[in-house]
Amino acid sequence: MHAGYLTHLGHNFLVEAAAHGRNDLKVCLTRDGRYLYVANANDNNVSVIDVPNRKVLETLNAALYPNAPTGSTTNGVSLSGDEKTLYIANADNNCLAVFDVQTPGSASSKGFIPVGWYPTNVKTLGNKILVANGKGFTSMANPKGPQPVKKTDNSGYQKGIVNSREQYIGGLFKGTLSFINAPNEAQLRAYTKQVYANTPFNNKIAATAPGEAGNPIPMKRGEKSPIKHVFYIIKENRTYDQVFGDMKDAAGRPVGNGDPALTIYGERVTPNHHQLARDYVLLDNLYCNSEVSVDGHSWCDAAMATDFNQRSWIISYSKHGKLPGNAEMETPSAGYLWDLCKRNGVTFKTYGETYVGDEPFLAQ
Repeated sequence: MHAGYLTHLGHNFLVEAAAHGRNDLKVCLTRDGRYLYVANANDNNVSVIDVPNRKVLETLNAALYPNAPTGSTTNGVSLSGDEKTLYIANADNNCLAVFDVQTPGSASSKGFIPVGWYPTNVKTLGNKILVANGKGFTSMANPKGPQPVKKTDNSGYQKGIVNSREQYIGGLFKGTLSFINAPNEAQLRAYTKQVYANTPFNNKIAATAPGEAGNPIPMKRGEKSPIKHVFYIIKENRTYDQVFGDMKDAAGRPVGNGDPALTIYGERVTPNHHQLARDYVLLDNLYCNSEVSVDGHSWCDAAMATDFNQRSWIISYSKHGKLPGNAEMETPSAGYLWDLCKRNGVTFKTYGETYVGDEPFLAQ
Protein backbone atom coordinates (compact mmCIF):
# COMPACT_ATOMS: atom_id res chain seq x y z
CA MET A 1 0.00 0.00 0.00
CA HIS A 2 2.79 2.41 0.90
CA ALA A 3 4.85 1.48 -2.14
CA GLY A 4 1.82 1.78 -4.42
CA TYR A 5 1.13 5.21 -3.08
CA LEU A 6 4.69 6.32 -3.74
CA THR A 7 4.43 5.06 -7.30
CA HIS A 8 1.13 6.81 -7.86
CA LEU A 9 2.04 10.22 -6.50
CA GLY A 10 5.79 10.37 -6.33
CA HIS A 11 8.05 10.61 -3.30
CA ASN A 12 8.30 14.40 -3.36
CA PHE A 13 4.61 14.89 -2.72
CA LEU A 14 4.62 12.43 0.16
CA VAL A 15 7.43 14.37 1.79
CA GLU A 16 5.74 17.72 1.14
CA ALA A 17 2.27 16.69 2.32
CA ALA A 18 3.40 14.68 5.32
CA ALA A 19 5.80 17.42 6.40
CA HIS A 20 2.82 18.68 8.37
CA GLY A 21 4.09 16.19 10.99
CA ARG A 22 7.45 14.69 11.91
CA ASN A 23 8.77 11.14 11.50
CA ASP A 24 5.95 9.96 9.26
CA LEU A 25 5.98 6.27 10.11
CA LYS A 26 2.87 4.35 9.09
CA VAL A 27 0.25 5.08 6.42
CA CYS A 28 -3.20 3.79 5.55
CA LEU A 29 -4.91 4.42 2.20
CA THR A 30 -8.66 4.15 1.59
CA ARG A 31 -9.63 1.50 -0.96
CA ASP A 32 -10.59 4.10 -3.55
CA GLY A 33 -7.18 5.79 -3.14
CA ARG A 34 -8.84 9.08 -2.19
CA TYR A 35 -7.59 9.62 1.37
CA LEU A 36 -4.26 8.80 2.97
CA TYR A 37 -3.78 8.71 6.75
CA VAL A 38 -0.20 9.33 7.91
CA ALA A 39 0.91 8.69 11.51
CA ASN A 40 3.42 11.33 12.65
CA ALA A 41 5.41 9.56 15.36
CA ASN A 42 7.33 12.62 16.59
CA ASP A 43 4.07 14.47 17.15
CA ASN A 44 0.75 13.50 18.68
CA ASN A 45 -1.16 13.47 15.43
CA VAL A 46 -2.21 11.91 12.15
CA SER A 47 -2.29 13.84 8.86
CA VAL A 48 -5.30 13.22 6.62
CA ILE A 49 -4.23 13.79 3.01
CA ASP A 50 -6.61 14.43 0.12
CA VAL A 51 -4.70 12.48 -2.52
CA PRO A 52 -6.31 13.81 -5.78
CA ASN A 53 -5.98 17.42 -4.61
CA ARG A 54 -2.56 16.86 -3.05
CA LYS A 55 -3.21 18.66 0.21
CA VAL A 56 -3.45 17.99 3.94
CA LEU A 57 -7.18 17.98 4.63
CA GLU A 58 -6.97 17.93 8.44
CA THR A 59 -4.74 16.88 11.32
CA LEU A 60 -6.10 14.57 14.02
CA ASN A 61 -4.76 15.14 17.54
CA ALA A 62 -4.45 11.64 19.02
CA ALA A 63 -3.19 12.68 22.48
CA LEU A 64 -5.20 12.22 25.67
CA TYR A 65 -5.42 15.99 26.19
CA PRO A 66 -5.61 18.71 23.51
CA ASN A 67 -2.67 20.64 24.98
CA ALA A 68 -0.54 17.62 25.90
CA PRO A 69 3.17 18.00 25.07
CA THR A 70 4.57 15.80 22.35
CA GLY A 71 5.26 12.31 23.56
CA SER A 72 2.23 10.19 22.73
CA THR A 73 4.36 8.74 19.90
CA THR A 74 1.63 8.23 17.33
CA ASN A 75 3.26 5.46 15.32
CA GLY A 76 0.54 3.29 13.74
CA VAL A 77 -2.77 3.74 11.94
CA SER A 78 -5.46 1.49 10.45
CA LEU A 79 -9.03 1.78 9.14
CA SER A 80 -11.93 -0.45 10.07
CA GLY A 81 -13.36 -2.68 7.33
CA ASP A 82 -16.12 -0.19 6.53
CA GLU A 83 -13.58 2.68 6.63
CA LYS A 84 -15.74 4.65 9.05
CA THR A 85 -13.40 4.27 12.04
CA LEU A 86 -9.69 5.01 12.33
CA TYR A 87 -7.54 3.32 14.97
CA ILE A 88 -4.31 5.09 15.94
CA ALA A 89 -1.50 3.51 17.99
CA ASN A 90 -0.09 5.78 20.71
CA ALA A 91 3.09 3.94 21.69
CA ASP A 92 4.04 5.99 24.75
CA ASN A 93 0.46 6.16 26.03
CA ASN A 94 0.00 2.38 25.67
CA CYS A 95 -3.35 2.87 23.96
CA LEU A 96 -5.24 3.26 20.72
CA ALA A 97 -7.00 6.50 19.83
CA VAL A 98 -10.31 5.95 18.03
CA PHE A 99 -11.70 8.45 15.49
CA ASP A 100 -14.92 8.66 13.49
CA VAL A 101 -13.72 9.41 9.94
CA GLN A 102 -16.95 8.91 8.02
CA THR A 103 -16.68 12.50 6.78
CA PRO A 104 -13.04 13.26 5.85
CA GLY A 105 -12.24 16.80 6.87
CA SER A 106 -14.64 16.61 9.82
CA ALA A 107 -13.32 13.68 11.83
CA SER A 108 -14.14 13.44 15.54
CA SER A 109 -12.59 11.63 18.48
CA LYS A 110 -14.57 8.69 19.87
CA GLY A 111 -12.29 7.60 22.73
CA PHE A 112 -9.38 5.32 23.56
CA ILE A 113 -8.61 1.60 23.97
CA PRO A 114 -5.97 0.33 26.45
CA VAL A 115 -3.45 -2.10 24.97
CA GLY A 116 -0.07 -3.59 25.96
CA TRP A 117 3.31 -1.94 26.42
CA TYR A 118 4.49 0.22 23.53
CA PRO A 119 2.14 -0.66 20.64
CA THR A 120 4.10 -0.56 17.39
CA ASN A 121 1.36 -1.32 14.86
CA VAL A 122 -2.39 -1.75 14.54
CA LYS A 123 -4.43 -3.60 11.88
CA THR A 124 -8.04 -4.69 11.51
CA LEU A 125 -9.45 -8.03 10.39
CA GLY A 126 -13.22 -8.22 10.20
CA ASN A 127 -14.55 -7.17 13.61
CA LYS A 128 -11.14 -7.69 15.25
CA ILE A 129 -8.50 -5.09 16.07
CA LEU A 130 -4.98 -6.53 16.04
CA VAL A 131 -2.31 -4.68 18.03
CA ALA A 132 1.40 -5.54 18.12
CA ASN A 133 2.79 -4.60 21.55
CA GLY A 134 6.52 -4.16 21.05
CA LYS A 135 7.51 -4.61 24.72
CA GLY A 136 4.77 -7.03 25.74
CA PHE A 137 3.20 -6.56 29.16
CA THR A 138 6.00 -6.06 31.69
CA SER A 139 9.69 -5.55 32.32
CA MET A 140 11.85 -8.14 34.07
CA ALA A 141 14.93 -8.17 36.25
CA ASN A 142 18.08 -9.97 35.08
CA PRO A 143 19.87 -11.21 38.22
CA LYS A 144 21.77 -13.91 36.28
CA GLY A 145 23.46 -11.61 33.82
CA PRO A 146 25.09 -9.82 32.22
CA GLN A 147 27.16 -9.54 35.41
CA PRO A 148 30.24 -7.29 35.62
CA VAL A 149 32.10 -9.79 37.82
CA LYS A 150 30.81 -13.05 36.32
CA LYS A 151 31.88 -14.02 32.82
CA THR A 152 29.62 -17.04 32.33
CA ASP A 153 26.29 -18.30 33.61
CA ASN A 154 23.62 -20.85 32.81
CA SER A 155 20.57 -18.61 32.78
CA GLY A 156 19.38 -19.98 29.45
CA TYR A 157 18.63 -16.62 27.84
CA GLN A 158 19.81 -14.97 24.64
CA LYS A 159 23.48 -15.29 23.76
CA GLY A 160 25.31 -12.25 25.07
CA ILE A 161 28.35 -10.17 24.29
CA VAL A 162 30.80 -12.35 26.24
CA ASN A 163 29.94 -15.59 24.45
CA SER A 164 27.78 -16.85 27.29
CA ARG A 165 24.05 -17.30 27.68
CA GLU A 166 22.88 -14.20 29.53
CA GLN A 167 19.75 -12.37 30.57
CA TYR A 168 20.52 -9.54 28.18
CA ILE A 169 17.86 -6.82 28.07
CA GLY A 170 17.31 -7.26 24.33
CA GLY A 171 16.37 -10.88 24.91
CA LEU A 172 14.05 -10.29 27.87
CA PHE A 173 11.36 -8.49 25.90
CA LYS A 174 8.50 -10.73 24.90
CA GLY A 175 6.35 -8.87 22.38
CA THR A 176 2.65 -9.70 22.28
CA LEU A 177 -0.20 -9.56 19.77
CA SER A 178 -3.59 -8.45 21.10
CA PHE A 179 -6.89 -9.44 19.46
CA ILE A 180 -9.59 -6.96 20.48
CA ASN A 181 -13.24 -7.01 19.48
CA ALA A 182 -14.30 -3.68 18.00
CA PRO A 183 -16.08 -2.05 20.96
CA ASN A 184 -19.60 -0.64 21.01
CA GLU A 185 -20.21 2.81 22.54
CA ALA A 186 -20.62 1.54 26.11
CA GLN A 187 -17.47 -0.59 25.90
CA LEU A 188 -15.50 2.27 24.39
CA ARG A 189 -16.53 4.55 27.27
CA ALA A 190 -15.25 1.97 29.75
CA TYR A 191 -12.05 1.51 27.77
CA THR A 192 -11.51 5.28 27.64
CA LYS A 193 -11.98 5.59 31.39
CA GLN A 194 -9.37 2.88 31.90
CA VAL A 195 -6.85 4.60 29.62
CA TYR A 196 -7.11 7.82 31.61
CA ALA A 197 -6.81 5.87 34.87
CA ASN A 198 -3.62 4.26 33.54
CA THR A 199 -2.03 7.62 32.69
CA PRO A 200 -0.63 9.76 35.53
CA PHE A 201 -0.24 12.90 33.40
CA ASN A 202 -3.27 15.18 33.22
CA ASN A 203 -4.12 18.84 32.75
CA LYS A 204 -4.39 19.45 36.50
CA ILE A 205 -0.90 18.13 37.18
CA ALA A 206 0.45 20.10 34.23
CA ALA A 207 -0.94 23.31 35.73
CA THR A 208 0.02 22.64 39.37
CA ALA A 209 2.30 19.80 40.40
CA PRO A 210 1.92 18.28 43.88
CA GLY A 211 4.48 19.50 46.38
CA GLU A 212 5.15 21.30 49.65
CA ALA A 213 5.07 25.01 50.33
CA GLY A 214 8.58 26.42 50.55
CA ASN A 215 10.12 23.69 48.42
CA PRO A 216 12.73 25.20 46.07
CA ILE A 217 11.19 23.26 43.17
CA PRO A 218 8.25 25.38 41.91
CA MET A 219 4.85 23.69 41.78
CA LYS A 220 3.66 25.98 38.98
CA ARG A 221 5.38 26.64 35.68
CA GLY A 222 6.93 30.11 35.62
CA GLU A 223 7.25 30.50 39.38
CA LYS A 224 10.59 31.73 40.69
CA SER A 225 13.04 29.43 42.41
CA PRO A 226 16.01 30.21 44.67
CA ILE A 227 18.05 27.61 42.77
CA LYS A 228 20.80 29.36 40.85
CA HIS A 229 22.81 26.48 39.41
CA VAL A 230 21.96 22.88 38.54
CA PHE A 231 24.56 20.13 38.21
CA TYR A 232 23.10 17.25 36.21
CA ILE A 233 25.25 14.13 36.44
CA ILE A 234 24.38 11.06 34.37
CA LYS A 235 25.61 7.59 35.28
CA GLU A 236 24.30 5.07 32.78
CA ASN A 237 23.50 1.38 32.51
CA ARG A 238 22.48 0.61 36.11
CA THR A 239 19.02 0.11 37.55
CA TYR A 240 17.84 1.46 40.90
CA ASP A 241 18.05 -1.97 42.54
CA GLN A 242 21.56 -2.62 41.24
CA VAL A 243 22.83 0.41 43.21
CA PHE A 244 20.24 1.23 45.90
CA GLY A 245 18.54 -2.12 46.49
CA ASP A 246 20.42 -2.35 49.83
CA MET A 247 19.47 1.20 50.92
CA LYS A 248 19.17 1.78 54.68
CA ASP A 249 18.51 4.89 56.75
CA ALA A 250 20.96 6.33 59.29
CA ALA A 251 19.68 3.84 61.89
CA GLY A 252 20.34 0.88 59.61
CA ARG A 253 16.69 0.19 58.76
CA PRO A 254 15.85 -0.78 55.14
CA VAL A 255 14.22 2.06 53.21
CA GLY A 256 12.92 2.49 49.69
CA ASN A 257 11.13 0.24 47.24
CA GLY A 258 14.12 -1.91 46.34
CA ASP A 259 15.29 -5.51 46.22
CA PRO A 260 18.68 -6.22 47.85
CA ALA A 261 18.90 -9.52 45.94
CA LEU A 262 19.44 -7.49 42.76
CA THR A 263 22.13 -5.21 44.22
CA ILE A 264 25.51 -5.27 42.48
CA TYR A 265 27.09 -1.93 43.47
CA GLY A 266 25.77 -1.55 47.02
CA GLU A 267 26.85 0.81 49.75
CA ARG A 268 30.22 -0.88 50.13
CA VAL A 269 31.03 0.18 46.56
CA THR A 270 29.00 3.41 46.36
CA PRO A 271 29.03 5.04 49.83
CA ASN A 272 28.82 8.56 48.43
CA HIS A 273 25.75 7.78 46.33
CA HIS A 274 24.01 6.29 49.33
CA GLN A 275 24.82 9.25 51.55
CA LEU A 276 23.56 11.71 48.96
CA ALA A 277 20.31 9.74 48.76
CA ARG A 278 19.95 9.91 52.56
CA ASP A 279 20.69 13.63 52.68
CA TYR A 280 18.46 14.64 49.78
CA VAL A 281 16.08 12.34 47.89
CA LEU A 282 15.94 8.62 47.16
CA LEU A 283 13.76 8.60 43.99
CA ASP A 284 12.93 4.92 44.50
CA ASN A 285 9.76 5.12 42.39
CA LEU A 286 11.01 7.08 39.37
CA TYR A 287 10.25 4.97 36.32
CA CYS A 288 11.38 5.38 32.73
CA ASN A 289 11.16 3.46 29.44
CA SER A 290 14.90 3.34 28.84
CA GLU A 291 16.59 0.01 28.15
CA VAL A 292 20.05 0.74 26.75
CA SER A 293 22.45 3.66 26.28
CA VAL A 294 20.98 5.00 23.04
CA ASP A 295 17.43 5.53 24.27
CA GLY A 296 18.67 6.16 27.81
CA HIS A 297 20.57 9.29 26.81
CA SER A 298 17.47 10.62 25.09
CA TRP A 299 15.30 9.97 28.16
CA CYS A 300 17.89 11.72 30.34
CA ASP A 301 18.30 14.68 28.00
CA ALA A 302 14.75 15.13 26.68
CA ALA A 303 12.39 13.08 28.93
CA MET A 304 11.49 10.88 25.96
CA ALA A 305 12.97 8.84 23.13
CA THR A 306 11.51 9.00 19.64
CA ASP A 307 9.97 5.97 17.97
CA PHE A 308 12.89 5.90 15.52
CA ASN A 309 15.29 5.79 18.47
CA GLN A 310 13.35 2.96 20.14
CA ARG A 311 13.34 0.84 16.98
CA SER A 312 16.84 1.57 15.76
CA TRP A 313 18.79 0.42 18.82
CA ILE A 314 17.33 -3.09 18.50
CA ILE A 315 18.67 -3.31 14.94
CA SER A 316 22.11 -1.86 15.66
CA TYR A 317 22.66 -3.66 18.98
CA SER A 318 21.85 -7.02 17.36
CA LYS A 319 24.52 -6.36 14.69
CA HIS A 320 21.96 -6.08 11.89
CA GLY A 321 23.13 -2.66 10.73
CA LYS A 322 21.42 0.70 11.14
CA LEU A 323 18.02 2.03 10.18
CA PRO A 324 18.20 4.84 7.61
CA GLY A 325 17.32 8.10 9.31
CA ASN A 326 18.44 11.60 10.19
CA ALA A 327 18.84 13.95 13.15
CA GLU A 328 15.23 15.11 12.94
CA MET A 329 13.93 11.56 13.39
CA GLU A 330 16.30 10.99 16.31
CA THR A 331 15.57 14.29 18.06
CA PRO A 332 12.35 14.73 20.10
CA SER A 333 10.16 17.53 18.79
CA ALA A 334 10.61 19.72 21.87
CA GLY A 335 14.39 19.29 21.74
CA TYR A 336 16.85 18.50 24.52
CA LEU A 337 17.68 20.19 27.83
CA TRP A 338 20.16 22.50 26.14
CA ASP A 339 17.53 23.53 23.58
CA LEU A 340 15.17 24.50 26.41
CA CYS A 341 17.96 26.42 28.14
CA LYS A 342 18.77 28.31 24.98
CA ARG A 343 15.09 28.96 24.28
CA ASN A 344 14.61 30.46 27.75
CA GLY A 345 17.84 32.45 27.96
CA VAL A 346 19.51 30.12 30.49
CA THR A 347 23.25 29.62 30.17
CA PHE A 348 24.58 26.07 30.18
CA LYS A 349 27.70 24.01 29.70
CA THR A 350 27.72 20.35 28.72
CA TYR A 351 30.44 17.81 29.43
CA GLY A 352 30.12 14.51 27.58
CA GLU A 353 26.66 14.96 26.09
CA THR A 354 26.89 16.71 22.74
CA TYR A 355 25.82 20.14 21.56
CA VAL A 356 26.99 21.58 18.24
CA GLY A 357 25.96 25.12 17.33
CA ASP A 358 22.23 25.34 16.55
CA GLU A 359 21.99 21.66 15.68
CA PRO A 360 21.83 19.51 18.85
CA PHE A 361 22.13 15.80 18.53
CA LEU A 362 22.33 12.82 20.83
CA ALA A 363 25.75 11.61 21.91
CA GLN A 364 26.05 7.94 20.93
